[in-house]
Amino acid sequence: MPLNPALLSDCSGTNPIKCTIPVPANGDYNVTVELGNAAAASMSRIQAELYRIVVPQVSVAAGSFSQQTFSVNVRAEKHDGYSAPGMVLDLLIDGPAPGLHGVGFASEPNIPTIFVAGDSTVCDWDPTASNILDPLQRGWAQELSQYFNPGIAVANYADSGETAGSFYGKFFPPAKAAMTSGDYLFIQFGHNDQKSAADIANYQSNLMKYITDARAKNVTPVLFTPVARKGASAANPGFAGLDQQARDLAAAQKVALVDLTMLAIAYYKTVPNLSSVFATPSEGTHFSESGATQIANLVAQSLKAGSLPLKSFLK
Repeated sequence: MPLNPALLSDCSGTNPIKCTIPVPANGDYNVTVELGNAAAASMSRIQAELYRIVVPQVSVAAGSFSQQTFSVNVRAEKHDGYSAPGMVLDLLIDGPAPGLHGVGFASEPNIPTIFVAGDSTVCDWDPTASNILDPLQRGWAQELSQYFNPGIAVANYADSGETAGSFYGKFFPPAKAAMTSGDYLFIQFGHNDQKSAADIANYQSNLMKYITDARAKNVTPVLFTPVARKGASAANPGFAGLDQQARDLAAAQKVALVDLTMLAIAYYKTVPNLSSVFATPSEGTHFSESGATQIANLVAQSLKAGSLPLKSFLK
């Protein structure tokens, strides 16, 4: 995207550098951020909207500049206990020595969007949320954008505490309204569903609502088994059989599946300090920023090995 020098007036601070840029409408945008500093070396990363990492840390020599382009979905985010405004492109440039030299953006209404339906292990967390365990707690879909090249955007509608049934009536309607042909719908529930016999009994029928709605709009549904907790094992995944229900439904409906339960269990075995994956040392469900990033990487690698067309956008 061509840089617009006037946009730098919407940016302030030195570490972090925060940009609050008005945009004409909600929707998908391609954004280019030029990182660097004329006088000193810089080390910067970029977060967009509600603390979504879109560009991991980039090192740039003094007097040099690096243009980073990514796609971002701008909208008013509404969650239980916190929100983010629409029609504003929020950028946060942080790191050991952040440097910002330029910004540009353009509306891209025709690129595909990944809509995400899920719970607290998936959602965009605000560090100031009243129900957050730690300011660096994050959901895995919050960190997914960094694994995609520009040309596809992530719209994460997931919210803490939701089941497949409760989310459908509460948070899914605006996502459903915004979906268009060629988009994707990622669906992960189970952590809260297993707490209720009724939700367990209705789990597949509730998931089927999302599949039916997506297909009606020529949107590709992707089912996820619930991401494993710290203490899970292959013999005892810990979801009262809901992970297998998701596998069975995906097979019956010929829906793409990411088995995040087993992927996470296998990953946890490779981590020397497993507590670092989670939001606090005593936590076993919700992720730290680094843990959510690694779970997002598991998702990206699974998608890359699959057959969905969106694999072409993965780095």
